[in-house]
Amino acid sequence: MINRPNITPQTRKGLLIWSILALCIVITPRIVRTLYPGEPITLQITTIKKIRHYKKNERKKTTFFYKARYHTPPTKFNPNEYTLAQWVALGLTEKQALVVLKFCAYPLKSNADLKRIFVIPHALYERIKDSTYFPDNPKETLRFRPFPNRTLHERVNQYAIETIDSIQLVNIKGIGPYWAKMVMQYERSLGGFLKPEQLLEVYKMTPEIYALLVARLDFSKPNIRQISINKATADELKIHPYIDSWQANSIVKIRSQLGGFKSIKELRKSHLINTEDFEKLEPYVSL
Repeated sequence: MINRPNITPQTRKGLLIWSILALCIVITPRIVRTLYPGEPITLQITTIKKIRHYKKNERKKTTFFYKARYHTPPTKFNPNEYTLAQWVALGLTEKQALVVLKFCAYPLKSNADLKRIFVIPHALYERIKDSTYFPDNPKETLRFRPFPNRTLHERVNQYAIETIDSIQLVNIKGIGPYWAKMVMQYERSLGGFLKPEQLLEVYKMTPEIYALLVARLDFSKPNIRQISINKATADELKIHPYIDSWQANSIVKIRSQLGGFKSIKELRKSHLINTEDFEKLEPYVSL
């Protein structure tokens, strides 16, 4: 048998009073808001117009900033022939202009190539895209042109990319041990640099460091180390920067189905390897 607590009449009275007080505290504000709703918040038409005018002026200021920063070329121009001073006149910094000159040395063949230069802001590209022209048969420029108007004597002190090491990289002014380590790590995983643009794939590469490296490295005789697609395991394949885990497993699966690859082009049988992937990977693989 459960013993019930003995509640005295005074206790019952106290509980009743506290219950009534709590109910009043909850209900009273609602009753007051219902009886005295107060005046609605309104905005005068003049105030609304001022707000709209302010927002419109802010948009104009932002647009003006970008228009003022970048400039439209005075005439039609071939980007491959523009000088450092001319790129700076369009609104680029000197460091950005130096990077653009590296890309123009190959040369650029269309606005698509120009748009891929990561240091050219979209706002500037939009201003210059209608002013560019590219010859149908552009003359081949030097495969390596570190800085415009430099003499051959000034360019001879370069390091061959096929024999580059950390010590040589550290000797380049502005390249410390950190960047030497990062570049060499990527060089080993990649199997050798084929062209300067691949330096941009190094983790956290900056335009400034890229310009310093391209100015002192000779890419004329690359030394590429290839990986065998008929012998490498999936784990070995996926170490390469141009092959992800899914592609590595796909290569091994197709190799098993074919009884071994007879041609490098058979990599295209993988639906995970598109044309762009294949073109990047082709120099780094063998049978």
